Amino acid sequence: MKKTLVLLLLMINLLLATQISAFNESELKEFKNHIPFKIEKGILKVNALGGFADGRYKLEKIKSKKIDNSLYKLTLGFEKKKNKFIRLKQKRVIFILYNGKKMWIKFKGKIYKYNLFVDEYIIDDKIFYKQKRSTLNAKIDKMNLLLSFN
Repeated sequence: MKKTLVLLLLMINLLLATQISAFNESELKEFKNHIPFKIEKGILKVNALGGFADGRYKLEKIKSKKIDNSLYKLTLGFEKKKNKFIRLKQKRVIFILYNGKKMWIKFKGKIYKYNLFVDEYIIDDKIFYKQKRSTLNAKIDKMNLLLSFN
């Protein structure tokens, strides 16, 4: 009788444990590293001294890492096709501090500040309200990034 009771308790415990851990490790890691914004596209303008690497580079890769609750490190990989066989690559690292209302982007020691709410006015009825942006065109040094928010 005691053995069956212990066995029954173990089975119930195993069933509850599988229901609680329904997410696997990669899904939990993705949830922890979730970023509330997305970089849709980006362009980097390079005007190097030699001239071979000059031109406009398109954003190809984004590697993101969540450092803190609202601090993110993004490694942006840009690429330019010189001709059929030659592809030139550039890499830039930016840090983003995001709190839902404002965004600060740090690149090469300089901080760029953006307000995510736009003031809207209806003049006839004299109504004033703030509306959150759905996209932001961030111009950082010689980079143009289009961000969208969830």
